[in-house]
Amino acid sequence: MSVYFIGDPHLGHKAIGKYRPWVKDSAANTAHIHKLWDKTIKKTDIVYVMGDAAFSDDELIALGNLRGRKILIKGNHDDMTSISLQTSVFEEIHGIIKYKAMWLSHAPIHPAELRGKKNVHGHVHQHSVHTWYGTLDKRYYNTCVDVVYPKTGNVFVTLETIKGYFGL
Repeated sequence: MSVYFIGDPHLGHKAIGKYRPWVKDSAANTAHIHKLWDKTIKKTDIVYVMGDAAFSDDELIALGNLRGRKILIKGNHDDMTSISLQTSVFEEIHGIIKYKAMWLSHAPIHPAELRGKKNVHGHVHQHSVHTWYGTLDKRYYNTCVDVVYPKTGNVFVTLETIKGYFGL
């Protein structure tokens, strides 16, 4: 069993082609993420969806049919699908959760609230969190597809990758 993270898949987002140059439209985005899901995720793997999973019930149902045990960290767009359907797709649903020495949240949490822990998040589509001085803030790891895919060619980040980044 492996643990993976994916932020902001935005399945069913009608204008996603404007924001993701590697897909032309919503259908291509869904097909691309499903292909990578099938290639990466095994039946017993745990997948933390770090918010903004799907923009329609049909897309959420399709996500539910993919392999793996799914846990949702609710995002600002997760109100576009029904809660009853979300509870049938995801084993757990959280707003924020402490996991190992990390906070898992959709949006980055305020540095004063880290309390010595690291923050795994999504939501920030074009960049990662920086300090006041403009350097990368190593207390945060951004799992947003828009940040991860151009760097790795995959939409998933492993727990081992994140732990290595944080030195845990």
